[in-house]
Amino acid sequence: MSYFLTEEQQLIRNSVREFCLDPSTRQAASADRKQGGFPYESWKLVAEKGYIGAYVPEAYGGQGYDFTTYFVILEMLSKMGNPASMVMGAHALAILPLLYWGTEEQKKKYLVPLASGKAIGCGAVTDPAGLNNYPEWGMTVAEDGDDFVINGTKVLVTNAHAADIKIVFGKPSGSYFDTVYIVEKDMPGVETGFNEQKIVPGKADWGTVNLKNVKVPKANRVVDNGFGMYWFGPSFLSVCLSALTLGDTAFEKTLAFCKQRTRYERPLVDLQAVSHRLVNMAINNEISRNLIYNAIRLWDEQRYEECYRLACMSKVWIPEAINKNLHDAAILHGGIGFTPQALVSMMWVSSLQLEIAEMPADVHRDFVAETYGIKPGWKNGRP
Repeated sequence: MSYFLTEEQQLIRNSVREFCLDPSTRQAASADRKQGGFPYESWKLVAEKGYIGAYVPEAYGGQGYDFTTYFVILEMLSKMGNPASMVMGAHALAILPLLYWGTEEQKKKYLVPLASGKAIGCGAVTDPAGLNNYPEWGMTVAEDGDDFVINGTKVLVTNAHAADIKIVFGKPSGSYFDTVYIVEKDMPGVETGFNEQKIVPGKADWGTVNLKNVKVPKANRVVDNGFGMYWFGPSFLSVCLSALTLGDTAFEKTLAFCKQRTRYERPLVDLQAVSHRLVNMAINNEISRNLIYNAIRLWDEQRYEECYRLACMSKVWIPEAINKNLHDAAILHGGIGFTPQALVSMMWVSSLQLEIAEMPADVHRDFVAETYGIKPGWKNGRP
């Protein structure tokens, strides 16, 4: 991937790799995998390196890097298997609305600790009625003097239990999302519910955020300032980056296996049917890489709508393509491909969950349609 990167970005990429190989980093990662849940030990070390909010301006606790550089960091952390990389995307759902919608006071109070990693964040988006079924959301917000009183439940929230700062998405009033509320972990009435385990062990857990008569200061309401929901673009792309990492790893492991495994006294890789599948895997990976980095460069060039559109297109194509890669990787491994020893079967399940994370492909097709002025049919007359 070096042909994408500046000399500085290549140096940063190498330094992240060295960090991941450091004995103390590997020890922390091992402890987190053994413990399960939120990877506190790895998070602490990654935060000390300034990686958590590297894309946030220095004035608000970040490193001031562009998003391309942040994605270089995130990709290497993910490639090297650092557990913190699995929760940084969910953490970004707390950072991004504050970064692009927040007031100066909100940024100083909440963005600074989030960007530095001193506070853990989450984005509580999905209602039990369904993400896009927002007219039937059960969440209610009522005014009470200087506060809002919030009641409702959010489900499938990554980092729900660990998050000190929960960004709760309000019911859209017209456009898609235009309001979020900053909810602190210790506010009376905030509870985290059932810790829903994903199929793949060792991954970040989902949880439920329950809000019962939670009084949130009106100063904690964050409203779209005209920027729109374009900031979802980098968030969508981070999911695609996780999928790409799986695709790269699956290709490397499967290529090595097919070179070593023989049939009819010849390596599997010499069989055309096998080599063509491997080539298709490599093609899917490189197309994915180009989509991701071309999209995030648009963001760095402040071409936000174009980035958002390409990010949604990427979210349609990349998880499905990588899922096909993992399917082929498991098949090429034969029977052993469906055992824990080969890892590819577990990676295959992980790729399935990435098709759902940050909304499935058909929702993103609707998002793309709207950027072209095409109104999705499911809105049924709604704005």
